[in-house]
Amino acid sequence: MEQIGLISTQEKSRLESLSKEQVIERCLVVEDELERLVRENYALRGLQLTDSQLNLILSEQLSELQAKVFGRSSERYKKPIPSSGDQGPKPPSRPRVKKPSERYPQLAIRDEEIKIEPVPTCPCCGDMMSDSGMTEDSEQLTVIPKKYEIIRQRRAKYRCACQGAIVTAPSPARIVPGSTYSDEMIADVALSKFCDLIPIQRYVAMADR
Repeated sequence: MEQIGLISTQEKSRLESLSKEQVIERCLVVEDELERLVRENYALRGLQLTDSQLNLILSEQLSELQAKVFGRSSERYKKPIPSSGDQGPKPPSRPRVKKPSERYPQLAIRDEEIKIEPVPTCPCCGDMMSDSGMTEDSEQLTVIPKKYEIIRQRRAKYRCACQGAIVTAPSPARIVPGSTYSDEMIADVALSKFCDLIPIQRYVAMADR
């Protein structure tokens, strides 16, 4: 004789047994522990993170975790299956891709004139064509590679006819007087290390390359 269960028992996960306040409290504990571990990790590399840098790193890790758990490749993502009679709503149209000048209005624009030399002939009648003054414009974002060069300062020396003294033009004011690195070099290294979190050894390898 088959035994029929009159009371259905449903197992609850540990998370479902907690109240909303308890879940929030445990999430805050996990966030504090994660912040401490991230700070210690970068401190072992000799880097001190500011609050804004720490928040940026944590937000990037959270975005990667959400994409991994709830992305299209995740089992949690279930594509709705339309019924046979209902085709479902049409997917939204793809947004228009903005030009680089629209996305980055603060950047300078350099125009390049592209012409055909020699002037082409008409494919219909064979006569020589002329410039119409019209153009077909397109944009592309580019980057100017970093270039290193040596500045050789030549400070003029002044003398008097009496041969009593020589006066040399003073050096311009600098961040570190007498340093073999310019102010631009010092600023670039400081921004790379403390803003972009690039170790000095990696910066040296990048410069050597």
